[in-house]
Amino acid sequence: MIYLNNAVKTLYKPTAESLSPVPLERIRALAARLLGVENPSNIFLTRGGDQAMKTALQAYVREGCHIVAVGPEREDTFELLKELGAEVSRVETDAYLRPKYEETEKLIRPETQAVICAHGCSATGNVTDLERVCAIAKKHEIPVISDGRCTAGAIDVNLEELGPDVYCFTGEGMLMGPVGVGGICVRNAKARERIASTAAGENTEPEQKILTAFAASLQFILDKGIYGVTMLPHRLAKRFFESAKAMDSVSVWGDFGTKDRLPVVSVTADGFLPEEICAHMEKKGIIIGVERGMARFSFGYFNTRSEVKEAVLQLMDLLGIDDLYLLP
Repeated sequence: MIYLNNAVKTLYKPTAESLSPVPLERIRALAARLLGVENPSNIFLTRGGDQAMKTALQAYVREGCHIVAVGPEREDTFELLKELGAEVSRVETDAYLRPKYEETEKLIRPETQAVICAHGCSATGNVTDLERVCAIAKKHEIPVISDGRCTAGAIDVNLEELGPDVYCFTGEGMLMGPVGVGGICVRNAKARERIASTAAGENTEPEQKILTAFAASLQFILDKGIYGVTMLPHRLAKRFFESAKAMDSVSVWGDFGTKDRLPVVSVTADGFLPEEICAHMEKKGIIIGVERGMARFSFGYFNTRSEVKEAVLQLMDLLGIDDLYLLP
C-alpha cells in the first residue's frame, strides 16, 4: 500500500528506543525547542489537536462575542464557534484561496474578542502569513488563536517570531506522533492563566505510552533537523505537482508560488468526482484524501520517489492519458 494521506495523519512513525516513561517536562522542552517557544512551561499537552483547539476557543470565546477568522479554517472550528454562540466574520480569499489580508482590519470591531487564524490549509497546502495577521491584531490589542494542526512538523515554525497568543497543534499529523496527543502553546503569562483556568478539572493529559511515543517523534525530528525532515516531502509534492499540472484535464488548486507551503497537492479532473479519483487510487493500492471538493495527495517523510511515480501513473490511467513524458 502507498499512503499519501499524511495531511490527516501520518501512518509511519519513528519508534521509541525505550518504553521507559518520559517526564512531561522533557516532552515540553522538546516541543518548545521544535516550535520556537521560549518557555517550555507555556506548553500544555492535551489528548489530541481537536481537544487543544476546543480548549483554546472555550478560553476566549463567549456567547455573543465577535470573532474574525483569517485563513482556511476547518469546519470543526466553525462548528465549535457556532456552539459557543460567537458571531464570526470571515476574511474572503482570492483565486488561489489565499486570505485577502487587507480585509482583516476592516472586519475588526471594538467588541472583537479574538482573531482566529488557521496557519495552514490541508486542502490546498497554502500557508497563512501568520506574522502579518498577528501584527494587525496587535495594533488593536486583540489576541490571536492559531490552528497549527496542519503546519507543526510540516514547515519550520518559530512561534516567538510569528507572534500568536495561542497556537494549537496535533501529534498525529506531520509531527509523526501517535494518535491521542496534541498541545497548546501560549505566548505569555496572561494566556497561560486563561488556558490553565479553562483546562482545570478536565482530564486532558495523554496516556503515558502515548507520551513516550510522542517524545520519540519529537526527538527524531530534532535529530534530523526540521529542514531534513520536511525537504523530502516537499520535493515529492513538487514532482507530483509538475506532472499533474501538465495534464490537460486536471486542475491543481492552491498557491505554488510561495516559499512556505505544505507538501500537499489537491486536484480536480474533468469528468470525475474527487471521490471517484480517491476510489480509483484505493483500488490500485494508493490511499489519498478528499477535502473541499478536491482529491488530495499529501506527502510525508517516509514516502518515496517511486511512490510519487506510481501515483502519477495511476492518475494517468484513470484519465486515459498515455504520455510517458508526464512521469516524474
